[in-house]
Amino acid sequence: MAIIDPYGERFGRAFLVVAVLAVLAGVATAGAYAADPSTATPDPVAYDDAVELGLSSETDELMAGSARIPRVQVFYSQLQYVVGYNGIESFATTLDGDRTERQFGYPLVVYVETFDDGNPGVTDGGLFEAERATEWVPADDAAYVVGSAASSPAGETVVPFSERANAERFAAEHGGRVVDWRAVRDRSFDVDSAATVRSMAPARWVEADERIADATAKERSGEDGGGDRVGDVIVVGEDAPTIDAAARAAPPNATVVVPPGTYEETVTVNESVTIAGEDARVRGDGNGSVIAVRAPNVTLSGLSIDGVGNRTRDPEAAREAAEEDGTWDTNIQLGYGHGDAGILAVDAPGLLVDDVAVETNASGVLLREGSDAVIRDLRVDGSDDWRDGFMGVTGMESRVTVTDSRFEGGRDGVYLHRADGSVIRNSTFVGNRYGTHLMYTGDALIADNAFRNAEFGGITVMTRPSGNAIVGNDVRDSGAGIQASGTRSYVGYNTLADNGLGFSTSARGSLYERNVAVDNEVGAHATTVVPSSRVVANDFVGNDRHAEAGPGALRVWAAGDRGNYWEGANVGLHEPGERAYRPTAPVDAALHREPAAAAVRESPAAALLDRLYGTVPGARSGSIVDPSPAPEPYAPERVAAASDPDSAPIRPDWREELDPATTAATNGMNTHDRNATNETVSQVATAGPRRPADAEGRR
Repeated sequence: MAIIDPYGERFGRAFLVVAVLAVLAGVATAGAYAADPSTATPDPVAYDDAVELGLSSETDELMAGSARIPRVQVFYSQLQYVVGYNGIESFATTLDGDRTERQFGYPLVVYVETFDDGNPGVTDGGLFEAERATEWVPADDAAYVVGSAASSPAGETVVPFSERANAERFAAEHGGRVVDWRAVRDRSFDVDSAATVRSMAPARWVEADERIADATAKERSGEDGGGDRVGDVIVVGEDAPTIDAAARAAPPNATVVVPPGTYEETVTVNESVTIAGEDARVRGDGNGSVIAVRAPNVTLSGLSIDGVGNRTRDPEAAREAAEEDGTWDTNIQLGYGHGDAGILAVDAPGLLVDDVAVETNASGVLLREGSDAVIRDLRVDGSDDWRDGFMGVTGMESRVTVTDSRFEGGRDGVYLHRADGSVIRNSTFVGNRYGTHLMYTGDALIADNAFRNAEFGGITVMTRPSGNAIVGNDVRDSGAGIQASGTRSYVGYNTLADNGLGFSTSARGSLYERNVAVDNEVGAHATTVVPSSRVVANDFVGNDRHAEAGPGALRVWAAGDRGNYWEGANVGLHEPGERAYRPTAPVDAALHREPAAAAVRESPAAALLDRLYGTVPGARSGSIVDPSPAPEPYAPERVAAASDPDSAPIRPDWREELDPATTAATNGMNTHDRNATNETVSQVATAGPRRPADAEGRR
């Protein structure tokens, strides 16, 4: 261990900084005690000027037209931003406990939008609708209808009115009762949350098992997937000269047997058949896709594919989309979804790709227009430089189940676009741009995968999807481990080692727990301006910097009296866990790297600096605090294994630990099913025994 001189130049500068800030703390805190934030009541702002919480991209679509979600805007005493909540119930649920007040201060004023003159009602699908909102009024002055037939994609909807008589008329027509603001605050709401996603993750795994079992069962037919596939058997070379000729001649439910050898051709499948190879290679001519599937319930197995064209997108389709629609989303779908591939499937639900290898600089498997597929034991070898290649699997508006596969090189291992309910598990990604890349895709499960040497990131979720579960993955030697945006996501039990960044807390209203961040440049990065997620029971060991934060309110990373484990947080004279840890503060950030930082931390100047952090909103901006740092790692075995660069991928038994009872639930669960909400999950999310730390296993 290096010997650090606490009186040397480096720590002399650090102590001077602390002393100067401490003087400022005394001045600033004196002023803070005299300040009266209630001297003026702010007026409501245009909602577009608020920092918005609680709305996903799926909700944008579902609430199109006249459907609405009543909104709230809140001015907090220690936050410079106005916070907008989509759904009164989403704001009401933040009032439990003191977590919100610790981060933002107390609400100075709360405004709700009312619908007295907006012709409010309920759509045939049960969504609340109105032609317009009437006005913003203080929450205490409004009347609210609860328990009515009106709902939103997240659950129950509270409908506000400025006049009680109008609220009573709405309740008489659509059910429910009229209450005041106090009753709304005291009410419990059955709404989806990250805890819901957490409880459902094991069931999504089991549902993927069922999809695979259904796809690989012998009882597959051409029309509906039921019945016995006992049709004709056509042997290439005996009954037909080529694979394509055999596929064109085959009736529904037939099996085309492809003997060993290399077949230089392209194949089109227009019937529900099985093409079963045995050490068979299909080689295209370097133009276009090699196998095109345009029928339901097709199986492709035992094949190697090469000779794929190099076109990765269709510029003409993208140009036409830009002219006709003008939306970026459509441009991406038509551009990315019309390139060359080893296997192209269009409007071909029920596809099974099993034991197939593809060599390509374009896409390995390209699915679009509802081509729901099971992909097992697929191996895609892409370009050495991701700029020269494309996707291992591309899924456009197609639910995809990928398991036991390997993606090496190319742009993205798996790219999914509007592919809700997809599952990517038990697979390996090496040398991609992004290992797994989701856009506009919610209710997905990404679990038990290994990612290595991803240029930009192992797992990346963009846009604003909801309900994704990212669990049990192992990401190493990559630009970033996990960067997931959206809402109501669950990120847990992942191992993130030797990356530029371990994980970011980009998803709002989400839960980050039981992750191990070891030997990264930055363990975690807080990115949202207004924090709304829980970060608890994670282990941070050996990182250059355990955590960083962008601009925004104070982030409190704990749940009740349970925090995270931070290597170095408990050095000093205090008992372990008794002193808050601030990974973004200069002294605390150095505790695990520089022994002399402990002496600086115990100084009177540092104590005054703590006072500054605790009382002055300006000093709290862009910072993280863990009020209850754990004395020992939550997962010492994983910490030790992650510190070993030669260790095999780590796959914790998260399914058993989360909720073994949910493994019996297999019926199409998603976070929009209100009956699946488990409000008690958040209470046990951080439970579990603490075991002795394995000091030798840490760097």
